[in-house]
Amino acid sequence: MNERNIIAVVRFDDKQTSLDFSNACIQGGINVLEVITIRNKSFEIISELSEFEDIVVGAGTVLNVDSAERAYNAGAKFIVSPHTDKNIIDFTKSKGLISIAGAYTSSEIVNAYNLGADFVKIFPASLGGPEYVKAIKEALPFVKILVTGGVNFQNFLDFISAGASLIGVSTALTGKGDSFDKDVVLKNSKNFLSSINL
Repeated sequence: MNERNIIAVVRFDDKQTSLDFSNACIQGGINVLEVITIRNKSFEIISELSEFEDIVVGAGTVLNVDSAERAYNAGAKFIVSPHTDKNIIDFTKSKGLISIAGAYTSSEIVNAYNLGADFVKIFPASLGGPEYVKAIKEALPFVKILVTGGVNFQNFLDFISAGASLIGVSTALTGKGDSFDKDVVLKNSKNFLSSINL
């Protein structure tokens, strides 16, 4: 994954809705998708999406090595956890996957980095905002950060300017809760990408 990537977070309970949402994001130009693994049939979704050319699919909310292994077997290229778990990081790295570990305080972030995480996930990013990311990057410039949770079209460029490498969005693409309009997702995906590439 390149820095400044927009990651579409797929978190619907229904498999077909998840695939429809993913397809709309892909048509809109987003080529990195994170499928939340605590949802229904998430590993099947990862498997189907991994067959797309030029699309990077990962697994989110991975809580243990068993889930990480199932995601790997399904075709995931990166593993995202809401916490820092040495065993998950070790497994992920042993399979040549990208490791993204959840952390928030500077101590937690340094610990995740030292354990081998490629990126550190700050969630919810809205809690501290871009100012918090900027402060972390000033103190720890070598840490690559994924922000998600409360990131939207109005503030995502501020997070990038503050030093975030990756941006995770979901509701900002759908414009509402657990349902979506394909045309809205398509439009929002294009808007994110056109803004980030200015």
